[in-house]
Amino acid sequence: MARHQLDSYNNFLFRNLQKVVNEQRVIETDIEIRGKSNIPVWVELGKIEVRKPLVREADGSQGDLFPSEARLRNLTYAAPIQLQLTLVQGEDRQEPIMTTIGQLPIMIGSTSCNLFGMSDDERVTHGEDPYDPGGFFIVNGTERVLMTLEDLASNKIMTEFTERYSERIYVAKVFSQYRGYRALVVVERNRKNLLEVSFPSVAGHLKFVDLMRALGMVSDHDVVNAVSTDEDILTFMMQNLEESECDSVESGVMYVGKKLAPNQTKDYQRKRAEFVLDNYLLPHLNYLMPFGMKEEDEGYRDTVESVRLAKGHFLGRMAEACFDLVLNKRRIDDKDHYSNKR
Repeated sequence: MARHQLDSYNNFLFRNLQKVVNEQRVIETDIEIRGKSNIPVWVELGKIEVRKPLVREADGSQGDLFPSEARLRNLTYAAPIQLQLTLVQGEDRQEPIMTTIGQLPIMIGSTSCNLFGMSDDERVTHGEDPYDPGGFFIVNGTERVLMTLEDLASNKIMTEFTERYSERIYVAKVFSQYRGYRALVVVERNRKNLLEVSFPSVAGHLKFVDLMRALGMVSDHDVVNAVSTDEDILTFMMQNLEESECDSVESGVMYVGKKLAPNQTKDYQRKRAEFVLDNYLLPHLNYLMPFGMKEEDEGYRDTVESVRLAKGHFLGRMAEACFDLVLNKRRIDDKDHYSNKR
């Protein structure tokens, strides 16, 4: 009954909590060493651990805390969080230390709970119902449960109709989500059979083919193949290719840059376009980029280009879904169906 709560919490403890620390990795400081003002000082974060719930008494002593005691004494059933810290002063690295950085409420029945692994008789001894499924927290003596939120599935292409100026518009969209950031990317076919793309930080729409050029698809053949080889769809694609303004990757990037930063210098427009394409367009595909990779690293440019191509192929799938809807080869997706929810 509470398995979804327990599995999710245990996954947070053993995987996601460390991921959060790894993403931060370093805490930079503005501390100046006496007589050595130009030496940087920073703290490197290492392994994070969550201990078992403890209670600190008035005399400073500590002991194991069990849920029944937390209820009776109006305590929060929480455990100390310990984090490995390494102080670095220029070339000098000190020995890493483990320090307590706070308290984390512990879910009853999770692997960090003091009841975990106990027999029914042991649970009764500690004042618990052996049939209690757990899956909740105790905060200031009160039992609290996390309510699950039902939302549309992320990173999944969905099709629908919209109305604009009394005309039916065919739309393929995806809620692209990566590391907590969620971006709605939309590909739609307008009244002239032309595809347009919209996503966060871009005002208005971008022409589909010109955006594909910016992502590294130079030839018409590459753009069409990324969408479909279906003859009916090829007819639509020919119209889109004829309306294209760009014939190279550079001109595609500048097309996006002019939309993002009009009246700015060309160099700024190019940098702005590349930043937006890499961060705000289909961010869920950024997982292909090795974590922590920097611009000066070997192979960085090739990796960026491969990620952009992957985004181009994903946009091609969205365009195909849009045209399939126009040609009645697929139906609109039911937003209320559980296969489209999480």
